[in-house]
Formats: sequence, C-alpha cells, structure tokens
Amino acid sequence: MNNKLIRKDVLCRVCSSNNIETVVKLNDTPLEDQFVDKAYKHNEQRAFPLELAICKDCGYMHLPHIVSPEVSYVDYLYKSSTTPGLGSHYDQYAKDIVDRYSIPKKSLIVDLGSNDGSMLASFKKQDMNVIGVEPATLIADYANQSGITTINGFFSDEVVSGIVQDYGKAEVITANYMFANVDDIISFTNSVESLLSDSGVFVIETGYHPEQFKIKMFDYIYHEHFSYFTVGVLASLLNKCGLEMIDAEKTEPKGGSIRVVAQSCNGKRVIKPSVKKIIDEEDLNGIYNIDTYSRFSDSIQKIKRELTALLSSIKDKGGSIVGLGASHSTTTLIYHFELHEFIEYIVDDNEIKQGLYSPGHHIPVYSTSKIYSDKPDYVIILAWQHRNSILKRHKEFVENGGKFIIPLPVIRIVD
Repeated sequence: MNNKLIRKDVLCRVCSSNNIETVVKLNDTPLEDQFVDKAYKHNEQRAFPLELAICKDCGYMHLPHIVSPEVSYVDYLYKSSTTPGLGSHYDQYAKDIVDRYSIPKKSLIVDLGSNDGSMLASFKKQDMNVIGVEPATLIADYANQSGITTINGFFSDEVVSGIVQDYGKAEVITANYMFANVDDIISFTNSVESLLSDSGVFVIETGYHPEQFKIKMFDYIYHEHFSYFTVGVLASLLNKCGLEMIDAEKTEPKGGSIRVVAQSCNGKRVIKPSVKKIIDEEDLNGIYNIDTYSRFSDSIQKIKRELTALLSSIKDKGGSIVGLGASHSTTTLIYHFELHEFIEYIVDDNEIKQGLYSPGHHIPVYSTSKIYSDKPDYVIILAWQHRNSILKRHKEFVENGGKFIIPLPVIRIVD
C-alpha cells in the first residue's frame, strides 16, 4: 500500500486508544469527487478501502483508511452554491449566530473550509468582516473573484498567525460541513482555540450519522469524511483543546446534521441544557453499540438486493435507465450498490460536472436537459436526499411518460 496516498490508522485520532473495531464495510471506492475529463477517461482510477470504525473507549467514529487530504483536494469540484436550499439555510444560520450571541457589527468572522464563500456571503449581509480559509485552489480563486477574501491553504498555526497579525482575533469561527474532513483533528482544534477571541464562539455544523442512518443514508460515508461525530465525542474533543461546548442542536441539511457552539474554557457564556439532553439521547439510543451498526449494514444490503433486482428486470425488458446526480455521495452509492452496469449516463445541474466522467467507472455526465431530448424510460435519483426538489423541478419528465426511481430510504417508483 503506497503510504504517500493512504494509511491505515490503528490508534484513535481523538484518544489514542488502539481499541478500534470496523462496524460498516462498503465496497472499495475511488475518490468520490474526482470526475475526469475525456482525455483521462481511459485511465484507471484507484479504488481505496471504505470502512467505518468506532473507538470502543471514547466512541469516536471514523475512517481507519485515510487518503491524503492533499490528494483529495487536487481536483476538488464541489461548490456549496450548487446544493439546493443551502444558501437560504446559511442566511438564517448567520442571522441566528449574530443575534443569539450578540456579535457586534464589523466583527471578524472566519470560515474554515470556506468553499466558494457562500457562508461568508451570508455573514456579509449581517455587516460583518469576513475571511475564508479554503485548500482547493480553483474554489478559493472563485471565492476571491466573488469578493470574499479567501486564504488558499490548509488551516494551521501559520495561517492563524497571519490572520491575527493582519486582522486580529476572530469573534466567530465557523466550520461548516468540513470538520469531518480534517485529518489531524486535535492540532486543528488547538489552532481554532488560538484564533478565537476571549468573547468569541466557534460554531461547527456537520453531518450527524445518528439521524442520517435512520433514513439509510450510508452514502454520506466517503473518503473526505474522516470523522462521523456525535455530540458526546465532540464535547470531549473540544474540551481536550481548551474549548467547552455551550450549545447543541439538530439541524436539517444533509439528511440530518448537528450544530454545536463552543467558547474558550474561560468564557462567560452559560452551558445550555441542550448539550446534556442530546448526549443522554445518544447513550439511550445505543449509538456506541456495535450491534446498532450490524443492523444498519444488514438493512443496506437488503435494499441493495431489492434495487438491483428491480434494475435487472427493467434492463431485461429493454428499458433504459440513467442516473441523476454527480457528487461524492452518488459515487459511494454507485459503487456499493454496483449500479454502473445499469446506468447509461448521469445528468446533473452543476455545469462544472457536465462533460466529465464519473470516478472509476467513467460514466459520462450531461446536463439534465438530456433526459427531455433522450426520453429514457427511468431516471434513478442518485441524489435521493434532494428527491423532493428534484421531483418538483422535473414534473414535466413524468408528465411526458418518464419514471423516477428513488432508491432510499425505501425503493419507490414515481410515475
């Protein structure tokens, strides 16, 4: 195994225990967002192990096989602005933080893993000074061109020193759907503590697998998501780094998320009862029990068998099937459910993805307009988490005789 590309951790990255056990094992998968152009479609892309493990001492859930972040972000293409509903969510998010924590106007807001600046644009509407930190070069360039000051690089003590020297300490630091993507999570969080003002707050919003797994959302597992946090584990992690969690709440995006807020351990804000409430709920629901994940894996395999039987039947009868959605999660779904043999091509609204080929299997990606000119018999909604907005946007396809297949959480045909 090339240790420059991938390593296997035998120690917990939070508590250093070696008491780790794999609880969900998916098919080996290439880097999920590395769609390639025509010149590379005949080149083989390596597939890496994709497993979910839990530390039986502290409860930290994570990928034991870590693909280098430098490799993951070389050709990173996802833009926050392409996710349906995320812009309005960020507007409300920014307003909530500013109002709830009485953040003065013109305060410094730093967003880590700031992507195309969508989150910071919402804070600018609240009359704040904003800086992003984003490792993907093309995405950082896009954000800067859009008027969002963005540092292109990985967040580190060196980046902290530069920000503090030029702008001072941050009143708000946000980590939106990126905290799970951090490899050295302890060093990263220590750097956050160094950048945060004494009166500041650190806000993390991240996917929440206890809710996601209720709807069979296994496809949120992919190589860029190193960590799968519970509130209990996050509280412990933050405390190790001189921060204390003062609030926690469940939110809706990504099939189920959590937003937690922390301050310096000498901060003046009171810890809200919501923190203990959710931690107690996690314990009650057995979220650290191995059996919970065995049942989850079994349920996913059952859906896989039923879906592939349905698609095989359609193909046997001469039906045509295309996929809708070209993203990280759809790559996981295609690989674990082995859908490539059924799908003729993929359509997606993201112009960046159009004209490219999917990771590994190199299924061509086109504009969604192609389903209206080609009129395939079935479109399987690979981006099934957005099924409601997709069905609403493409009512005409059904009206013209087409059928949609929704694969999860329950297989359904919409005609």
